[in-house]
Amino acid sequence: MKLKNWLRTNRSFFGDSDLRFLIKNVFNLNQAEALGSDIYIDLQNLQYLDEIKELCINGMPLAYILGKEEFFGYEFRVNRNTLIPRPETEVIVEKTIEVIKKNNLKTILDLGCGSGNIAISVKKGVSLNVSVFASDISLKATEVTKDNAQLNQVDISVVNTDLLDAFEKKSFDLIISNPPYVESEHIKGSLLFEPKVALDGGKDGLDLITKILKEAHHYIKPQGYLIIEVGYQHKLSADKLIKREASFYKLEEWIKDYSEIFRGFILKKV
Repeated sequence: MKLKNWLRTNRSFFGDSDLRFLIKNVFNLNQAEALGSDIYIDLQNLQYLDEIKELCINGMPLAYILGKEEFFGYEFRVNRNTLIPRPETEVIVEKTIEVIKKNNLKTILDLGCGSGNIAISVKKGVSLNVSVFASDISLKATEVTKDNAQLNQVDISVVNTDLLDAFEKKSFDLIISNPPYVESEHIKGSLLFEPKVALDGGKDGLDLITKILKEAHHYIKPQGYLIIEVGYQHKLSADKLIKREASFYKLEEWIKDYSEIFRGFILKKV
């Protein structure tokens, strides 16, 4: 079978981004090239593609099937011990790098690092003399982060800890976190393949965000920053939470993505 024929028959089983990622990783082609290609798929690759299709039909995310995902232009290994990096987090990383450079910050923590995509992308985006730490409650997640740091040739410090327990107070100029913020009742479908500890934010999605707001200021230096990603639906509830729990901070900015959707906020310690 020709590749273009397989794609035309099976493209409806994949999202557009997944299909592009699949073609790139299996055939090293872009989608337009593949759809016009007269390449024949050998029996081994045909069987491989059909196996991938069946797993996707059953809900397994393509990133877990391939064992990798792209984020911020870099490749990251992922498995079911880590959350799959999402494109919406890239705008949080962009803003974090901007804040670090603008304020000449030197010590950064990615709190709840998962695959390490945030910490590694930040490290690659700032100067060499910035120290980046990555922490996670999951030992298996920190092992993936270490692998990804080696893969992307960056030097970061990786720590297995429950939130901030392993660190000394006033250690960081900036803490960034993409914490669990999915409402418990919404963890279903393909999300069931991902680690619940990295997704479940409680009934309203704000349990871990609340805890971070209450504790993180102890570990941030004076005039330091806290940047947290939240769900697209959390703007109003997070604003109320910040007013109630964030007396140690000044709200600097709400971060929007390119579709003008609120994705996170920046607090400055005062």
